[in-house]
Amino acid sequence: MNDLNRRSAARTRNAVPEDVSGVLETLAAGFSLVVARPYLFVLPLLIDLWTWLGVQIHPAAVIEPLQDIMIDQGGRNGTAAAEELGRVGESLRINDLIASLTPSIFSGLSNDTLLGSMLGVLVPALTGGVNRADMYDEWGQGLGQNVTPDQWSGVLGFGALLFLAATVLVVLFKVPLAQAVRGGGMTAGSLLRDIAFGWVRVVALLGIVLAGILVLGIPAIIAAQILTLVGINLIALLSLALFVFGSIGALYTFFLLDAMFIYRVGPIRAAKMSYAVARMNFTQSWRFAAASLLIATGLLQVWNVLVENPPGIVVALLANAVLGTGLSIASMMFFHDRARLPRPLQPSRSFPSPRRS
Repeated sequence: MNDLNRRSAARTRNAVPEDVSGVLETLAAGFSLVVARPYLFVLPLLIDLWTWLGVQIHPAAVIEPLQDIMIDQGGRNGTAAAEELGRVGESLRINDLIASLTPSIFSGLSNDTLLGSMLGVLVPALTGGVNRADMYDEWGQGLGQNVTPDQWSGVLGFGALLFLAATVLVVLFKVPLAQAVRGGGMTAGSLLRDIAFGWVRVVALLGIVLAGILVLGIPAIIAAQILTLVGINLIALLSLALFVFGSIGALYTFFLLDAMFIYRVGPIRAAKMSYAVARMNFTQSWRFAAASLLIATGLLQVWNVLVENPPGIVVALLANAVLGTGLSIASMMFFHDRARLPRPLQPSRSFPSPRRS
């Protein structure tokens, strides 16, 4: 066990909530650990390099039909909206999906939490990756071949395959981080086992999320559309409800992946653990989530400026990999410290101990 974990274990073994590391201390500990173990940030750096220099897949086959619909049905503002969509489409790359679950300057804010995904939808200007058009000279074009599928099905197919690859890469990224936070040794066999079962759990989580969207979201949209036909507009009310309850749920599940990888549990058990930790440490949890997201989104704005010159591109790639990995480690530390605290009034529902390899 490293010194950082030893201090953490000693602090929380018989601790009360006030004794665990605070938000800033935990963030500093996460950055310190990644500096001490630089191999932890190699994978996100390699993913970003491939995303930048590898094959570039453009989504024109999806963007152009949407532009036609906007022009035909968008009224007086349809043409302007179509032009704006075209400008956005020029900066999009389907290959960025492979980096969507790990720290990346091209994919933007990682979608490994529900809160991060919601922010990506609500404020894409703050959470998006760097614009390749702003990179020095023509460096944003990369070195790989430019591919533009002729059909929208080709775009979706490439996107699905790349996102599937992203689920594998996030497991390869998170497993060593979880082991570093837990401490102790790891054999090749246990590493492969953690990777295999970790990927199964990630896929199961995605299946649960998709099923939830289908079961809850689609009927709500259909009902709202039917009521709209009879003069009752519930779209705005449903949107507000989804935002409010979605934000609360996103905070309570902020540590879901951390629980899955540290304690090697399935998505449902991990969600319960994340909820319990966030509920019992609500103020610190939202402060940590806010601080992490503020740092991550702020860094993306810095990278947008740095990539305008060659040295800045190198700095942005390296610094983002280091700091993004540090934030992921800090999140695991924050959760792990509090998951080991005694749970008052619920002595029979203790969390599982992280299994040693």
